[in-house]
Amino acid sequence: MAEVPAPLSHTVRVTVRFKESDLLGIVWHGNYVTYLEDARQALGVRIGLSYEDFMRERIAAPLVDLHLQYKKPARYGDKLDVTAALQWLDIPKFVHRYEIRRVGDNELLTVAETTQVLVHPDGGLALNFPPFVEAVRARWRAGQILTGRAEPSPFG
Repeated sequence: MAEVPAPLSHTVRVTVRFKESDLLGIVWHGNYVTYLEDARQALGVRIGLSYEDFMRERIAAPLVDLHLQYKKPARYGDKLDVTAALQWLDIPKFVHRYEIRRVGDNELLTVAETTQVLVHPDGGLALNFPPFVEAVRARWRAGQILTGRAEPSPFG
């Protein structure tokens, strides 16, 4: 049995904006989903699985499951490191695990997990990884993909 490659991860840094918080300055719970998407998309761009790659190949990857566990609140003005880690799977779906930590004290604020399936233009579920995904998986298995550094989110 072949060894499972380590997850591919990437971290983006976001600053909590006023519009993302409530009257107490606490981030409204629904905004965390946007932070997760920012990290997931930045990882996808780095490894060749961006939204543009999926659109070009005419494959959709809808989110079908989302779990969030809020441990401590993020607040207006906080800088957050949001890490997305893509897990290796042998079936055609994507599972990302996330951590959101406050910059400065490195406090763990939120953990999460999302699952995406692959869907053809006719709406049918993909039973195999498409060739463009298999190409990324080959580079991943060979250790040719470097990820992980924190950078400002390019998405907001």
